[in-house]
Amino acid sequence: MNRWLFFWRRFRRQLWVRASAYAGLGVAASLLAVFLAPWVPKDMAERLGGPSVESILTILASSLLSVATFSVGAMVTAYTSVSSAASPRVAALVTSDGETQKSLATFVGVFLYAIVSVTAINAHYYGQGGRAILFLFSLAVVVLVAFRLLAWINRLSSLARVGHMIDLVEAQARQALDQRRDTPWLGGRRGRLETGVDVTAVSTGYVQNVDPDRLQGVAEQHDCQVEVVAAPGAFVRRGEVLARVDLPRCDEAAQGDFRSAFAVGDSRSYDQDPRFGLIVLGEIAAKALSPGVNDPGTAIQVVGAGVRLLEGWATHARPDAPRCDRLLAPSIQEADLLDDVFGPIARFGSGDVAVAMRLRKGLLSLSTLDALATPARAMADEALERARAALPIPADVARVAAIGRQDPRSA
Repeated sequence: MNRWLFFWRRFRRQLWVRASAYAGLGVAASLLAVFLAPWVPKDMAERLGGPSVESILTILASSLLSVATFSVGAMVTAYTSVSSAASPRVAALVTSDGETQKSLATFVGVFLYAIVSVTAINAHYYGQGGRAILFLFSLAVVVLVAFRLLAWINRLSSLARVGHMIDLVEAQARQALDQRRDTPWLGGRRGRLETGVDVTAVSTGYVQNVDPDRLQGVAEQHDCQVEVVAAPGAFVRRGEVLARVDLPRCDEAAQGDFRSAFAVGDSRSYDQDPRFGLIVLGEIAAKALSPGVNDPGTAIQVVGAGVRLLEGWATHARPDAPRCDRLLAPSIQEADLLDDVFGPIARFGSGDVAVAMRLRKGLLSLSTLDALATPARAMADEALERARAALPIPADVARVAAIGRQDPRSA
């Protein structure tokens, strides 16, 4: 992903950004009314420019502050609930949720609009025409608040639900998997450089994004090839290798050019790291299978999500021609994808016959796909061995073992 696009997306997901933008629009709308006053017909100004607009604004100002405070409290409660019920890695999706941000930002923006407008009215900033424009603006704002309030109530009904969190993580993982499938090896070629100069990290953290076009451009500038050693999701310490270039030497300026294509942060990101979404799904299932929660249904739901994601990964055609011919990058191993999402379920759910059966069915159904045949069959056999060791009743073991002797795609 382009590095500037990555930084813009990360910046845009912060709650205060949208809230500040809506607040600025609210203040601008309040002050704009005076400039539109000359175009208001006299009859309309006399009819709408009365004291009623101040009453509407006073109601908005007094009620929206309470609504905004309540909404923030509800979001914090949902954030805490999701962190404890699902996974702390999912909680970030609550604050970055588009509908949640739009609702909170609308309440804050309308509150500031009402406060500024009432203050301006008391300061005699508007004439009769400006008050008429403000009245029309206020009617539109009331409709907007009503719509956002209904949308927010609807969002609250599912915001802290574990099933909704699974859907959000699945959507994030599918987007990253589709992107990597369409640009395998980050848009370059598979391979490694036997010799070359190492480009090292200047900070410790996870590689969140790699800009292949930036690497391609710098490689063309220096007439060399570049290998991505630390792909998105890799953890690197300061001084460890990010990339390798086949140059006899690489000065600090060139190192900085290549290094600028890598974004290193404190945590992993869903955007360009397809394995992270699968790992989070596995964490949700592991939490659900813990003795304190004991929710095998959630683990079974995660199995379904994992099957859908990996089926899409394995069945869609991939482009042949690399977009960045000077870029070499590692490939994703299908066995790792399977272990990321199904590994925790196999380890912690082997003692539950329903979970063990559903997991084996899912793995055997994936084993019918050419790209996943060998690792899926191996994991299905491993899951059966775990079930034999964990299930105390032979009849339950027989039910799990019987899955391989029937159509794995059946119920």
